[in-house]
This record gives sequence, structure tokens and C-alpha cells, in this order.
Amino acid sequence: MILVNLGDKPPAGFDQPLQMLKDCHRRIEHFLGVIRKVERTFGGGELNDDGRRALNAAIHYFANFAPRHTADEEQSLFPRLADSSASEAARAALERLESDHRIADARHAEVDSLARKWLDSHRLPPAERAKLDQALAELELIYAAHIPLEENELFVLAGQSLDSQQLRDIGDEMR
Repeated sequence: MILVNLGDKPPAGFDQPLQMLKDCHRRIEHFLGVIRKVERTFGGGELNDDGRRALNAAIHYFANFAPRHTADEEQSLFPRLADSSASEAARAALERLESDHRIADARHAEVDSLARKWLDSHRLPPAERAKLDQALAELELIYAAHIPLEENELFVLAGQSLDSQQLRDIGDEMR
């Protein structure tokens, strides 16, 4: 079977690591939105099959693929930028982004725990729904600042300061 995305651009490959990281940001935003939509649609009642599938797909993404994205940034991109001719402001941004990753990881763990309880019981008690809502709100705030900083500043800097071999190495490591 051949998959065709009519009207969509194909996802970037490992030969475009910065674009791959941007594509991953779109998936993070998408799956965070999925969890938020499920919470708003089903949080006050019983989770139906569609809601269960959507919630399960989103928590699966955040448990299995989002950590790879963070690792790609922290183990491949960030060290190269820190070693490059990056300014002191860029180095401060790297520290902030790594701190954002730790905070986001903790919130994702909380969302994962609550979502799994919800999947098991089909209902989310009001106190746990409030915790889920709070964790999602914190993630939305983090990503609202984090993603633009990476895409509009750090990735631009990487494109300007890293040579083609360094970018190929990042893509190879991401593979």
C-alpha cells in the first residue's frame, strides 16, 4: 500500500534534522490538542471508544516518541550549538530550554498517569480532571514559549553556525 498525503508536504528526513525537529513540534502540538479535546469532550462523563483511542494514541506518542525528540535536541543539537560561536544569549536560551524539558517531562508524567487511570476506569473523577486540566494548561504555557524560541532563534542560529557535516551528523544521530 502506498500512502499519499494530498496537499500535505511530506515529513522531513534525517538529511534535514532541523526541519525534522520542527515537524516533531507540530506532532507535540497536535497530540497535546488531542488530549485537551478529549478532556473537554469526555471529562465530565464516560470515555467512549473514540475518546479512548484518541487518548491512548496521544499518551503513546508522548511516552514513546517525544522523549526521543528531547534527546535529539539535548544530545545532538544543543551541545554543538554550545560549542559553536553561539552568543552568551544563545547559551542562556539553551539552559532555559533544558529546564523547560525537565518541567515538561514532569507534567507529561502526570498527564500520563491520569490518562492511564482514566483509560482503566472510563471516568475521570472531578479532582483528577482538575489535575489533568492544570497539567495540560502548564504544558500549553511551556510549549507556547518553548517552541517559538527553538524554531525562531535556536534553529535559525543552528542553520547559520553549524556546517553541513555537523548537520549531517545530527541527522545520523537522530536516525
